[in-house]
Amino acid sequence: MGNLKEPLGVKDLPDFPGWKAMFGPGLIWVAMAQGSGELIWWPYMVAKYGLFFLGWLLLLASLQHWVNIEIGRYTLATGESIYEGFHRVNHTVAWFLFILVLVATAWVAGLVSGGATALAELTGFPFGWDARGRTIFWAELAIWIIWLLVVLGPIVYRVVQVIASISAIACFVGMLSVVIAEPAVHAIFGEYFTALFTPHIGLPPNWDPGDAGRLVTLMCYTGAGGFWNLLYTYWVRDQNAGMAKHIGRVTSPITGELEAIPAIGYGFEPTPENHVKWRKWVKWIWCDSGFGVIMNTVTIILTTLLSYAILYPKHKYPVGWKLVAVQGEWLGYTWGVIGRNLMLFIAFFFLFDTFLEAYDGVCRAFASNVQSNIPRTRKYHYRTIYYVLFTIYAIIASIEIYLSPPGPLLIASGVANMLIMAIYCIVLLYLNWFYLPKIHPAGKMVRPTWIPFILLTISTIVFWYALLGIYLPTLL
Repeated sequence: MGNLKEPLGVKDLPDFPGWKAMFGPGLIWVAMAQGSGELIWWPYMVAKYGLFFLGWLLLLASLQHWVNIEIGRYTLATGESIYEGFHRVNHTVAWFLFILVLVATAWVAGLVSGGATALAELTGFPFGWDARGRTIFWAELAIWIIWLLVVLGPIVYRVVQVIASISAIACFVGMLSVVIAEPAVHAIFGEYFTALFTPHIGLPPNWDPGDAGRLVTLMCYTGAGGFWNLLYTYWVRDQNAGMAKHIGRVTSPITGELEAIPAIGYGFEPTPENHVKWRKWVKWIWCDSGFGVIMNTVTIILTTLLSYAILYPKHKYPVGWKLVAVQGEWLGYTWGVIGRNLMLFIAFFFLFDTFLEAYDGVCRAFASNVQSNIPRTRKYHYRTIYYVLFTIYAIIASIEIYLSPPGPLLIASGVANMLIMAIYCIVLLYLNWFYLPKIHPAGKMVRPTWIPFILLTISTIVFWYALLGIYLPTLL
């Protein structure tokens, strides 16, 4: 199948405009990451198995930092999405990864239906309907509200950025407030933080093999995970970071101005001036990703503290058509009905914004793959392909939520995303350390040091262990 052979163009490397101007992608990553892993599967495991798995939290959370950095580095250096990088290495591998992305995101309607379980529990509306019917009603409403926001918002990235920022901050502040105020949480601080720094080996004595898929999903989604990490490439690009400043953004066909989005990116010359600029951009990508990973890790600590203090003693954990209903007790335990309802509303936004980012991302990925590798598709603007796909996916999601409770959908997506991440991490190692310096005008200047190579290798090994050491034996 060969590889993508169109050479990079050559343009100036833009100056770093300052930290305030570049704030954004890391916070969107937090909002994406504050989805099923933080709200559902970590609380599920703690509520069911206590603190057994908690000792692995800090390690698992750190693994995706090295993934994000290398995804972002490629876009900084070329302005291309990471998918163009995969195709430059090998078309067969890149198309296989993209097919896996389509398979994984085929089930992502579980995100919006999972969030809808919270609104169904909160409102009891439509009155007289069962939990399944109310969940489907709110999920349908959410899907088409998202569609309208993306169609009418002048710049899609700004729509995603605003909703994600509100969601990330509201969720974080909500969790932190109740942890500070709740005496039951204070009472378990000692044993909790002891367990946080004491990893267990193996599986708990009361392990249910049926939870293997949930455990792999938890490991994948301790952070964004899988396909969702690849979305970082688009947030970096639409933030106009590095060479991405030469690439246009997706804008509304109704309210936005058309921007040019070339299928092939640009490199820069290896001048001393560019070397100084490049180091500033690399420092930014490290800090931006680090901010996201740290904030997300603290969010998981908050949700697991609440789960261990409030849900574990009652042996309540999220399942079925009430996948985020029991989390209402986090705030309801202290603040009664008002607190419970507030938590359910926050829980809905946990997953609402993740669903938005997921479908925005898969439509961008489709447009990127076809336009960079199938030249005849370039007679259609990137924006046209994006909005056609976005509408198709909204229709698919609105049908899919009738077919299954959200839990199995999210688990299927989680396992598929772990496979995606395990494969593309191998490609990333080759792309940034060996291939990119050969095709980029700046040559070795854009090559990372060997420290992130080692740490990304460790991450890759852990991802493969989750699949082959934990999930595969359960299937067999």
